[in-house]
Amino acid sequence: NLPFDQFTIEQLAGDLLPDATTQQRLATGFNRNHPITIEGGVIDEEYRTEYVIDRLTTTSTVWMGLTMGCARCHDHKYDPLTRTDFYSLFAFFNNVPEKGNSGFAPQLRAATRSQQAELDRLAHDITAVEQQLVPFADQINAQQAAWEATAKDRVENQWQVLSPEQMTSSGGSTLTLLEDSSVLAGGATPGNDDYELLFANVAADITAVRLEAITHESLPHNGAGRAFNSNFVLSEFELAIVSANNAASPAKVALASVSADYEQKNYEVAGSIDGNLGTGWAVDGPSRKENSTAIYLLDKPLQLAVGSKLQIAMRHRFGSTHTIGRFRISVSNDPSFVIPSDVSSALAVAADKRSKLQKNLLTDHFLAHVADGEIGTLGSRMRELRTRQHEIEASFPESLVMTEMATPRETFMLIRGQYDQKGDKVTAATPRFLPPPPTDTKLDRLALAKWLVSREHPLTARVFVNRLWNQIFGVGIVRTVEDLGTQGEWPSHPELLDWLAVEFMDSGWNVKHLIKTIVMSATYRQSSDISPEMNTRDPENRLLARGPRYRMSAEMIRDNALAVSGLLVEKVGGPSVYPYQPPGLWLEINNRPNYSKEYPTGSGDDLYRRSLYTYWKRTLPPPTMAAFDAPEREFCLVRRSRTNTPLQALVVLNDPQFVEAARHLAARMMNEGGHDIDSRLVTGVRMALARPPSADELEELRAYYKSELAYFAEHQDAAMKLLQVGQSPRNDQLDIVDHAAYTSVARLLLNLDETLTKN
Repeated sequence: NLPFDQFTIEQLAGDLLPDATTQQRLATGFNRNHPITIEGGVIDEEYRTEYVIDRLTTTSTVWMGLTMGCARCHDHKYDPLTRTDFYSLFAFFNNVPEKGNSGFAPQLRAATRSQQAELDRLAHDITAVEQQLVPFADQINAQQAAWEATAKDRVENQWQVLSPEQMTSSGGSTLTLLEDSSVLAGGATPGNDDYELLFANVAADITAVRLEAITHESLPHNGAGRAFNSNFVLSEFELAIVSANNAASPAKVALASVSADYEQKNYEVAGSIDGNLGTGWAVDGPSRKENSTAIYLLDKPLQLAVGSKLQIAMRHRFGSTHTIGRFRISVSNDPSFVIPSDVSSALAVAADKRSKLQKNLLTDHFLAHVADGEIGTLGSRMRELRTRQHEIEASFPESLVMTEMATPRETFMLIRGQYDQKGDKVTAATPRFLPPPPTDTKLDRLALAKWLVSREHPLTARVFVNRLWNQIFGVGIVRTVEDLGTQGEWPSHPELLDWLAVEFMDSGWNVKHLIKTIVMSATYRQSSDISPEMNTRDPENRLLARGPRYRMSAEMIRDNALAVSGLLVEKVGGPSVYPYQPPGLWLEINNRPNYSKEYPTGSGDDLYRRSLYTYWKRTLPPPTMAAFDAPEREFCLVRRSRTNTPLQALVVLNDPQFVEAARHLAARMMNEGGHDIDSRLVTGVRMALARPPSADELEELRAYYKSELAYFAEHQDAAMKLLQVGQSPRNDQLDIVDHAAYTSVARLLLNLDETLTKN
């Protein structure tokens, strides 16, 4: 129950708090949830400006209920907002170090709760092993120092850097050989590309090939890849021998294994030699702008006949220009000393300049692979623990966050709102018609957030109270929740709105207290029944003469069906899930070869999680949700529309999620409702409607059940087909015909207006 004022400060400026925690920094992601373009050819400043305006208008709507966007081009036509006010607020959000094209940075990698719990356990186990190694410290230090000296010398001398005599690109890229024998790709940026390189004068008996992916200033974000985010995906790495007498048919060389000093989760380097162009090696280009190395071990030493040459093919089939931008090839013929590339990279760094990770890596390798006896056993355990630790850290999810530039950008009023037509210079300031912040305050996002939740601010508490009232009653005290300006609807009960706003602030911005105050009021606890007289006088219940009644939201309708059926999984937290969706829908809407993916329908508990966890693809919301007015989420929406269409009834009748829920509700009716028809029907109505049926309702349900029973008795194939909808297993102890008939009754119950409506 985080106080709303603290919540506001962390959402808008958590990164600016003193000693900000990871959670406070992550909270600022709210203002990074705007659309981000990766379209080639867009003007960077144009889209960066749109991102800032999105933050400005969203913040103004959410906290102040103002249509601030109307003042982008001219003074607001109705509210006391000027263009100067607009761009002065713009200045608060104009200092994020981002780009308009591919503006994903800044980002923050952070552990999930489960990951942090496992990291804590690993840290405990690592400490225990370290304690066991303490008695051997002097022995280990001496032996490791001697090994490092020898190993470093052998690593430095074991590789022969190759310079290709011929280079080709299937996609039309320009491959340029640099002075250090590395190859730089430039020119055209094809979605997919295959590099083929030919090498002469290769050492005899080579046992390993080293591929270095190297950063370069000409590549996106100074990374090593050519993709918009500086990443690459190496789909396949292939070796072949081109003989002098049969150059047209190169002989493929078998590779035994591969290791890398860094691998992106789900894009491990082993994917570059598995023969599958759908996998490959990637290195987290968006967050890791560093050199990366992969070492490919040959199945057996390679013998090159006189006149023969080595051919290397690097295939990139991920699409979206995910190709390596700069690389270098080396070979080794020292079969006894090919160590993992991450270890050799650490050895190449001077001892006094190695990072903690590199020091641990060398120690772990020495203990696990060089030391023997008890030290070696403990070392192997340490290597195992640290490997798992690094795997978890490498798999941390990334989240977009807000940060401030060291030197703030200058902000100008934009003529007609156009990014390239700058007018007068402005500085950060709050709208002049509202109480000003303290004069001794540095005006940044933190000051803006604190100003929004100050007691002198007349809007924030009212706006939030009104939005919460809207969620509970179905309509706000001010109907236009998104607009409390002069074009919004006048409050139905202005004194009530004022009193609740003051009560909210006096409670310490306690949201639970506010909810409790509303739902325990006599107003909320009234019956939803409406008399003909009141239906004529007050059809929309603006006088609050009865309790709220409105159709539930898309998420609530689905969750309610799962809860009634007993299928709802109430687990809290975790990644997004993929419940049922029509097959092929994703590709029908957006089919980009080598990039677009089929919808990955989930399984098990993932199908029955709360709708809060459903994966949401912008511009393509889950169709079941869309039928019940769920928005696309491209932009912030404070108030959803509420429509009634025939499609909604068809969704509840035929969507696999609802048919499966009806099947399980029917099983509950049969298992928990006794043995006679009426008691089972009463049980079903109680579960769906939280009340018993009337005599007339029971008679209709009984007649419907009997008609369905007769139908399925003659069409048992249809009964079985109905009972096979959904992945969850059917209770085989239940009679097929009877179960199908009760499933039809359950489908009817779930489709009732009363089931879909909050009363």
